[in-house]
Amino acid sequence: MKEARSVEAGRRFQSQGLVYLAVAGTLALLLAHAAHYLFLCDDAFISFRYARNLAEGHGLVFNPGHERVEGYTNFLWVLLLAAFDVVGLIPEKAAHVLSIAATVGLWAVVVWFSVRSCPRDRTRWLCLIAPLFLAATRSVAVWSTSGLETRLFEFLVVAGVLRLIVENEGRVADQPRRNLGTFLLALATLTRPDALLISALAFACAGLHLLYRRRLDVRAFGAQAGWYVLIVGAHFAFRLIYYGEWLPNTYYTKVGGRTWWDMGFVYLGLFTIEYAAYLWIPLIVAAIAEHRRRKTPFTPALFAAVVIPHALYVTSIGGDHFEYRPIDLYFPFLFILFADGAARLARSTAATVATGVYLLVVLVGLAALPYQTHRQFPDIYRAGFPGMVANSAEAREYLLPENDPVYGLPGPRSLLRGYRRLLWDATEHFVGVRQEEHRLFLASVVPEGRHLRRLVEAGLLPADAHIAIACAGAIPYYSRLRVLDRLGLTDAEVARSEFREGERAMAHDKRATYDYARQAGVDFWSFDKAHSLIHVTDPLWVRHILRVTEQRLDVYVADVGDGYYLLGHLPQGAEHAAARFPKLDFRLLRDQAVAWSIIQRAIDALRAKLAGNPGDDETRMLLADTLLFTRQAAVALDHYRILLPRHPDDPRLLYNVSIALLYVGQPTEAVSAAERGLALARAQGDESMIAKLSDQLADSRAALSR
Repeated sequence: MKEARSVEAGRRFQSQGLVYLAVAGTLALLLAHAAHYLFLCDDAFISFRYARNLAEGHGLVFNPGHERVEGYTNFLWVLLLAAFDVVGLIPEKAAHVLSIAATVGLWAVVVWFSVRSCPRDRTRWLCLIAPLFLAATRSVAVWSTSGLETRLFEFLVVAGVLRLIVENEGRVADQPRRNLGTFLLALATLTRPDALLISALAFACAGLHLLYRRRLDVRAFGAQAGWYVLIVGAHFAFRLIYYGEWLPNTYYTKVGGRTWWDMGFVYLGLFTIEYAAYLWIPLIVAAIAEHRRRKTPFTPALFAAVVIPHALYVTSIGGDHFEYRPIDLYFPFLFILFADGAARLARSTAATVATGVYLLVVLVGLAALPYQTHRQFPDIYRAGFPGMVANSAEAREYLLPENDPVYGLPGPRSLLRGYRRLLWDATEHFVGVRQEEHRLFLASVVPEGRHLRRLVEAGLLPADAHIAIACAGAIPYYSRLRVLDRLGLTDAEVARSEFREGERAMAHDKRATYDYARQAGVDFWSFDKAHSLIHVTDPLWVRHILRVTEQRLDVYVADVGDGYYLLGHLPQGAEHAAARFPKLDFRLLRDQAVAWSIIQRAIDALRAKLAGNPGDDETRMLLADTLLFTRQAAVALDHYRILLPRHPDDPRLLYNVSIALLYVGQPTEAVSAAERGLALARAQGDESMIAKLSDQLADSRAALSR
């Protein structure tokens, strides 16, 4: 008998060992998944600039030596970055270290709670569910980095809430525990303001639970809440004394008391479809039933108290500029409930098998569409993709059900089509912008920030130059120039101005006026929203020159070398600019000689680039378009004829071909090209190109009749 027990114990120990080994493997999977999405976003560099300025002794300011504005909402995160900067680890590197450490911490507390809650029998494998699902989730992997405070905030909230459960259980059992949950939630509130709502509801739920169980010690509970109020209140006092405001500047810029419920529901709808949240309902219902059986209803009640009101708040303000950043917090709580629900469902051998299959379906649903959104995302930057560029070829092809064998099936096809409609609607208003877009945008602005710094070091720009741009992250951080943020995140005057009328755009509804920039002493106002420096080979040139010359705008350019030009307005006037920038020669772009010299330089540079790589269709297209703009239609046609066999379904290409054919006196061929392009545009539903090609077809037919 003893021998049989020994064998059984050995088997049980071996089985548990395999489970724990698998749990450890989920950490490796999570870190690998996080490494795949490793990135920084431009917004993070706002916090980096505050942290660096603090570390260098300038205080918690955006522009050293100037106005104090709280252009960040992550006080503790900024302090930590500054501390690392003091010891030599710069913010953009420290952010990754801190975020990955917080990710490991989040995984650890989820594993700890899962192991603590799982029964020590044949269903021990259930403790694997929460960490495995955590590791497999795109959103969790994405927000394991970014440079933002997201993962530190989530770690502190989740750890604080789970600790409250342990502390309440201890009080109910007359085994008091130390009040660590209070301090964790207080630190979370210092990390991001919405933890104030979460903490208040968590404490209220905990107090009601103790009151119901007749274990509420008013004095002890009051002391616990008092520590939270003391810590958080000290931060509010600091903000009021240092900045003169009760709330961060970003509140006035982004929210300002407005609601946006319809967009918030779009945001939640996207999340529900992308992560197949409709498959979670049986698991959550089963989890609630399991906790009732265990007589531990406080756990799901506390999770609901934390998640549901916060989700309503997120919905009320229209979601977030970033994909699922505020609701990524919910995954750990939900995955813990998944394990509890599975414990309820797996009551027999057959039920265990069925539960395993069901969990696999949920896991596939959790990963399938997020994987497709990443795999099909274009590798070139498009602002607000796909909604803001709905007529582009990339947007039309993105996530088409017909291109996937699974999503081409009737049920999945309907879901994907619904998801595409919601995604187009959200991103058209800069809501739920994808990680890939943020990564690509940062890659376009970091070189500019560093380039501006080199111009300062070379003496072409004064170190105290004051510029106005609508991109307050990496460019100000690397250039170290004084910057007026035209979107108002770091400017109190802009933040408190009126919201723009018309179509709403998340965090882009307030704009600095040119008059305000003049009054603020701005030396240079970039013509492009994001970029002050533009290379001659950039496709923006033709568009900008057309706009400037047609509208007779006072836009200046200055050659800064290596094919780059500063392009923008001079709020203080040309004479002031000549004194402030003595080594730069600012000229009006609307001067035809200036514009044509830049265009010719662009043509020469594009030809040289194409000579080195004749297969570069993007450069060839840009060269052809530029030649067409300069009425060198015959030469442009030579390039278009090379491109046509490679891109036969591009209506924009056929539109340009038709224009070029008219210029060279071939109206019959121009009509044919316009007709083909119009048919393609109609088939693709490209309303913009339909209108352009319809006009071009009419012009071509008129020329033919003449």
